[in-house]
Amino acid sequence: MSASKGSVRIELTPAQRELVRKATGKDTEALELNVEELEERIAPAMARPGPKFQG
Repeated sequence: MSASKGSVRIELTPAQRELVRKATGKDTEALELNVEELEERIAPAMARPGPKFQG
């Protein structure tokens, strides 16, 4: 994974490449997201409350 100029590039494994090809019909070696796209995907997951701990 590398970052430059406000973007993140995630290199895919061969298995991940195959999953993307089957799902989209396109070949790819990596996913590239800019900072805004990455925040949109991460922030909602962090804001969700988890199950309450019953001790």
